[in-house]
Amino acid sequence: MNTRKLYTQYYRQIESLSSWQLTALATATTEQAWPNFALFSELTEFGEPNEVRHCLNMLWDYTAGLQSSKNFERLLERLDENTPALEEFDMFGVQPALDFSVSLHCAINCAMKASVDDAASALTLSLSTIGKFIKYTEAAELKGTELTQYIEEHELFEVQLNFMSELISMVCQQKKQTKEFTREVRMFSANDGISQLGISLD
Repeated sequence: MNTRKLYTQYYRQIESLSSWQLTALATATTEQAWPNFALFSELTEFGEPNEVRHCLNMLWDYTAGLQSSKNFERLLERLDENTPALEEFDMFGVQPALDFSVSLHCAINCAMKASVDDAASALTLSLSTIGKFIKYTEAAELKGTELTQYIEEHELFEVQLNFMSELISMVCQQKKQTKEFTREVRMFSANDGISQLGISLD
């Protein structure tokens, strides 16, 4: 999986979007990954998931035009306090939880100042998380081209590519902030509570 190539591809697709559109993309991608963090937090009793959920909700309010990003530095502070460190947990689940936190950080940055880089990074990271998951669960012995091919032909990866394509299309076509559109994107990205790794809280 060539993450640099994916990043460049997404960057070119979204480089003309406004701040709220970039935030919508990053927030939607992060929303989809929410179960990865929430389940990790539940199993390890790490952090304050309600605080993290609040950060996501504030971003959705911003996307809908209901919330200013003026004090979003506070969200970054809350997030920093609830970001797991890889070396402190002897389990794979910390990796997707950390990726979720990084993605949420990107979304908050987009809201504070329009950032194509942060939005493209969040999109790419979502696929990178899948690659790490597939390698850990199914392809630990593979490397290089073989691993890349295995990941890119995996159903989880292909489903996510389609999700990304549809998400970008939705946001690019929507020129105006509305509560209705935000509700639609939020429901789409929540994906019935199932993350891009197939993880559900139910």
